[in-house]
Amino acid sequence: SCWNSTRQLHPFTMSLNLENFIPKNGSNHSLLAASDVDEKHKPFEWVVKEFQECLSADSETAAAVAAVRALTQVIKVSKANTMMQLEQELKLAADLLQKCGVALSVSSGCELFTRFVTRTSLDVPDFVQCKEQLIERGEQYTKQASKSRDKISQLGATFIRSGSIVFTHGYSRVVIAILLRAATEGTQFRVVVSEGRPDYSGYITASTLQAANIPVTVIVDSAVGSYMEHVDLVLLGAEGIVENGGAVNKVHLFSTIVLRQ
Repeated sequence: SCWNSTRQLHPFTMSLNLENFIPKNGSNHSLLAASDVDEKHKPFEWVVKEFQECLSADSETAAAVAAVRALTQVIKVSKANTMMQLEQELKLAADLLQKCGVALSVSSGCELFTRFVTRTSLDVPDFVQCKEQLIERGEQYTKQASKSRDKISQLGATFIRSGSIVFTHGYSRVVIAILLRAATEGTQFRVVVSEGRPDYSGYITASTLQAANIPVTVIVDSAVGSYMEHVDLVLLGAEGIVENGGAVNKVHLFSTIVLRQ
């Protein structure tokens, strides 16, 4: 067993080559093949490149933020004369982003932004003013995203107590930020992370935490139930937040929450 009377865990050892799980371009998103793009979407192929470049420039940039930034750029260069034309251009660009982005957060980011565009068009009837406001808000959102992560990590770190065991599933930039903040503040704790199949993102989490000298153990997803009774705190990321307040993440999120309850 991995547990004994002093609640010690076997330390994580890198038995797998992370290069097998980390894409060469630094993201989980692939460029579209020419055959995947029809004629009406072709004018917006550059949006996918913009999205990819944003992710490649900063590995800490969330996919949803990169998607919003790319859609904001669409508004900047748009030659549309009406709100209907602009919304159609954004829809075509969003379609391409959602095809190349396997993460649910890309779809969430695109949907959030397009809904915001529709709402703003109702509040600001003048097309020129509406367009200016959309660009301003889009840029503001991307800048605020990194600040929000810092704020969340600052608040979240207070929930981690010395001597506790924290569980997380797969990979989440926000969860890692919380754990690293707690460690830098001198809190001594251990982490259990599930593999996060099918992309094995839990190993990326484990490697990141191990580099910060945080004790971490990786378990298979199916073993979460047997470990949960020993865990003091569960921290889970979210690919998207639905209107009723529920969180959406990769497979095994629901079972983890049920087990914890």
